[in-house]
Amino acid sequence: MNVRRFVERRKARWERFEQLLNGLQWSGGKGLSRADLDELGRLYRQAAADLAYARQQGADASVVEYLNALMGRAHGALYRARRGSVRNALRHFWYGFPDAVRRRAGYVWAAIGFTLLGALIPFLMILANPSIAQTLVDPQWRPVFEQWKSGQQRQPGETGMASIMSSFYFVNNSRVAMLAFGLGVFWAIPTVYLLITNGFLLGTLAGEMYHVGKLGFLLVSIYPHGVPELGAVFLCGGAGLMLGRAMIAPGDLTRSEAVRQVAPDAFLILAGSVVLIFIAAFIEAFFSFYAFPSWSKFLWGTVELVALLGYILGVRAPSSSGARR
Repeated sequence: MNVRRFVERRKARWERFEQLLNGLQWSGGKGLSRADLDELGRLYRQAAADLAYARQQGADASVVEYLNALMGRAHGALYRARRGSVRNALRHFWYGFPDAVRRRAGYVWAAIGFTLLGALIPFLMILANPSIAQTLVDPQWRPVFEQWKSGQQRQPGETGMASIMSSFYFVNNSRVAMLAFGLGVFWAIPTVYLLITNGFLLGTLAGEMYHVGKLGFLLVSIYPHGVPELGAVFLCGGAGLMLGRAMIAPGDLTRSEAVRQVAPDAFLILAGSVVLIFIAAFIEAFFSFYAFPSWSKFLWGTVELVALLGYILGVRAPSSSGARR
């Protein structure tokens, strides 16, 4: 079949269907007229037929994926009871976030890979030549590095600045994560740069801490807040890479259509990342940098990691998870 002609003939219908579906999902149908709802039902049946036809004729995988995702969203929106817009939005987020992460896991793994690559290079360089560390770090970070190397921590109960610092951590980390996400539309180049430079900073710090015998102290100190914080960076980076791929290789769709195709998953991942950053800011300000026993920090971080992975891998919508496949 001529896939491009098929897409061109149907794309206006699909875009209208997606527009009505968005209105149904985010307003609970309150902004749709009776005629709109009737049209939505008709377009749903037509999109189902288009999906079956595309599969039968061996259409491009991106077209099938787009229609399959659209039908999955529509099934959940049309066949689930709608009881209040706030409750519906929370339910949509609760199930939609881990579902989106699972579908786009390859991009998240790529973001982790870029970060680890950025960290490994300076770490190995410092292991081979400790004196090179001074040239690898921007002077503005030197006081932070020296503070870490001193091993000093706040005493439990010294929380006078904790509220202010939690706000600072939240704003700063949100900025980094949102840049990694939003700049993905520029062919993912800035996203890759941010992931590598973030890893480079961590790898340099780890190399210096290794040479003063405090690498373990560093790891156990950042573990409690690092699970949600780095998790958010990886997720936002993955979403940015997803947007970048849509720009670089849109397939038989236009670039704007390819971006719209991945946008629902990308924004769900972004929303989940903001929640993780909020949690990380609170832990970083009130727990991580205090002189609590190392075992308690290790236990805290491990519980967080297990809970986060369990949520992402295990939570599935009861009615629509099967319909997406």
